[in-house]
Amino acid sequence: MAEESQRDCELLRSLRPKLIDILSADPEFVLQHAHSLHLVTHNGYQRVKPQVIPTEKVTTLLDLVYERGPEAVHGLLELLKGDLCQENFPKLSFLKSPDMDLQLSKVTEKRLMTVAGKIARNWRQVGILVLDISSEKLDDIDADNPQQAMKAFNMLRTWRNCPKNKEATAAKLYSLLSHEDLGIAPESLSCLQESS
Repeated sequence: MAEESQRDCELLRSLRPKLIDILSADPEFVLQHAHSLHLVTHNGYQRVKPQVIPTEKVTTLLDLVYERGPEAVHGLLELLKGDLCQENFPKLSFLKSPDMDLQLSKVTEKRLMTVAGKIARNWRQVGILVLDISSEKLDDIDADNPQQAMKAFNMLRTWRNCPKNKEATAAKLYSLLSHEDLGIAPESLSCLQESS
């Protein structure tokens, strides 16, 4: 449950610009429904209600929901996936896509380990050519891990956890590793295309 809550928070953060754009068409509608579901406090509602500029109204609403915590974030995402919001904001249909989670959440350690086994033989080449990891960092990984698969796993984890890789998703990793020059068979990367 904690992992799902964290994923919802990361998802809301990553969707923020897109949601601001879409929901600004009718921010009052979203505000009323969020308030009725107790996703914002009454004081928060009073802060958002008088705002006139739609993008600012939605931005403040998203901030308030995020501040309320994972339960409120989950509630907002469920509201946006629901029929009422889907009817009023057709551009939100992407939220119901079965592969949305795959595309937008960071790749899991389980998937990283599976991929590590497939690239273990060429892990250093992958790190330098594709993942843009420094030779010094790869040397550290090499020294700290006796097995090839663990070297590859820790290199992939380093890539995923790097602050500059905000889109360290399964789909992004698949795209990077599918590079022809690496010679990695596409079927060996199939775990990156499966839904959670």
